[in-house]
Amino acid sequence: MAHSFNKGIVIKTTIKKILSRSIPLTVYTNSKSLYDYLVKLGTMNKKRLMINLLYLRQSYERREIVEVKWINGNTNPTNAITKGKPCNTLKAFLDMNKINLKVTE
Repeated sequence: MAHSFNKGIVIKTTIKKILSRSIPLTVYTNSKSLYDYLVKLGTMNKKRLMINLLYLRQSYERREIVEVKWINGNTNPTNAITKGKPCNTLKAFLDMNKINLKVTE
């Protein structure tokens, strides 16, 4: 997420300079523990992740990230690729070219 956030900030800054107006940046995650850490000020015990997570939390507190949203695993189409269980969301996306995510804020 930290890597994608950096890319998002670059795009946001470029658009801001071109259009002279700010746009909101929302990040999405399917990791409930990451969501809890950023939004609910949870704790993290994995030291290798702490620097990136502190960076993200600081950006969230400074309102560089407007919202953090958690995608429920049952509606996450990437789970059909990364997990062993089938996911109807990916099939629906491929069939209808629409996606219906259940997002928690």
